[in-house]
Amino acid sequence: MLRPQARTTRRHWETLSDDQLLDTELMTDDPESLPNLVYELPAGNEEPYVEYKYDLRKSEREMFSCVHGHHQHLAGFVMRKGESRFLVGWICAKTIYGEDFEKYTADFDAAVNRQDALRRVREIKVAIHPFVEYLNAISNSEVFRYFSKVRGQLEIQMPWVFDTLPAAAAMDRRIIGASLPTRLCAPGLDMRQEFNRLMADFAAAQITLAGEPEKAAKLIGAIRNKMEGLAKRTEAILDTLREVEDFFQPAALAAICKLANEHDNPKRRKYEAGLLSLSCKRERDKTTITMPKGFQLPSRSPLDAFRSALAGVKV
Repeated sequence: MLRPQARTTRRHWETLSDDQLLDTELMTDDPESLPNLVYELPAGNEEPYVEYKYDLRKSEREMFSCVHGHHQHLAGFVMRKGESRFLVGWICAKTIYGEDFEKYTADFDAAVNRQDALRRVREIKVAIHPFVEYLNAISNSEVFRYFSKVRGQLEIQMPWVFDTLPAAAAMDRRIIGASLPTRLCAPGLDMRQEFNRLMADFAAAQITLAGEPEKAAKLIGAIRNKMEGLAKRTEAILDTLREVEDFFQPAALAAICKLANEHDNPKRRKYEAGLLSLSCKRERDKTTITMPKGFQLPSRSPLDAFRSALAGVKV
């Protein structure tokens, strides 16, 4: 029987690119079904390497025969030498190959670890990619311009409403008759700037995934937590943008008109609610603010899909 020759081992798995490694199976549950399987150690000077690992000790299948002395086993390695494959049981692997086999398995185990890291990083990247496109679509939409337009109109044309709305929104809805927008007229609010900060933080979290896969994989849990926090911030931004629609709801307009007509100099100004509009009459002048015709809220489906994808990420 041919014996393995001692030589400087070539680290086969280090020669594969990350893309090749991602698409390679490293474990098998049926080694005897592999093509070109031989039952004697192949001749030749080619360097063998560990191609697969198997461990079927918890199964009830028949044992495999090791190429070295045909010892029976259920856990071992598929070795590759040229086109030939042969099985080496874990006992023979240690006793016959010794230090050489430790080098073979070190190469293989490093490939297993790197593949696991690559797959975990790819998994969270797959979850992130469509959400990045979603955020870019929101950024390129008109939603922030319309939001700012309504804020600006209220601040300039109906300053009493603009100044009073945040406090009114904090009141019990049973007292004022409706739920009112809490942030639409908040002082100093800049939704575009808020969204830009969100995207910058999102990009910073993504950079962590661009480094060495093994290092990035160790941070998957922290990255996922960061992404979940960014998803909450995205939801909060969508909730604020929705306040444009909330403001022009009939119940909200009615409550605003009631408050304004009672407290904003009722002898000089009169407020009226219309269809998606609020008007203020001042003697002969009349100012009307309407909901922008082009205002359209972003769909929340991509946000929900992103959260579901994050929940499935292996940490």
